[in-house]
Amino acid sequence: MITDILDASGQPDLGEADFDRLDELLAALDDDDAMVVEELDGFLAALACAPEPVSAADYLPVVLGLEERPDAAARIAPDDALPSLVRRHARAMSAALDAQAYAPVLAYDEHGQPDGSAWAVGFLRAVEAAPESWEAMLEEKEFGDALDAMEALAATLDADDPARQPPLARRERDALIDRMIADVADIHEFFRPYRQTGTTPQAMRVETVRREQPKVGRNEPCPCGSGRKYKACCGAS
Repeated sequence: MITDILDASGQPDLGEADFDRLDELLAALDDDDAMVVEELDGFLAALACAPEPVSAADYLPVVLGLEERPDAAARIAPDDALPSLVRRHARAMSAALDAQAYAPVLAYDEHGQPDGSAWAVGFLRAVEAAPESWEAMLEEKEFGDALDAMEALAATLDADDPARQPPLARRERDALIDRMIADVADIHEFFRPYRQTGTTPQAMRVETVRREQPKVGRNEPCPCGSGRKYKACCGAS
């Protein structure tokens, strides 16, 4: 959940020229650790989906490749062109996901075909930053495969040996992209109640366990109904 989605500038969502400028500014950083636009879009999508609050002060250093340089990260001015564009895009993305009208920003090759791999990498980077909530989602039967398409697409960028990881066929890549987009919508809806209540799946699960299983004193009657003391019955194990 991105907490600073309200942009004080009041500027509209990013248009094509804004995305071109964003791409230009990210490339000008000349830093392999900085994100490209497609990766940024996936990263912000995951942050917007998740229940944990994330502010620009937390995510901008990651986007700009400054995680390991806290002194440089501290000098990021929110109203500078690049941070401002990133924050505007984060705001627009959160609104689009809430309205169930989100469409990812993907890179296209010279044949006009979408790639999707960098987008998947960006999404998974955000997942790795807050693993507990995502693990709680994956434990749900209907969501156990929610990240599979993203992982398959991301793996194509890590393929140093083509013999071990052959390139995806066009039809297979398109199918994975379609599935990835559908999964994002489902993930956003899964976490919606947690964002609205300001809690997380793991916190709610702990609270539920505490209510359902009150602490039993070792000398109290065993709750199983045997008539024996808890320490001599179920508590003995």
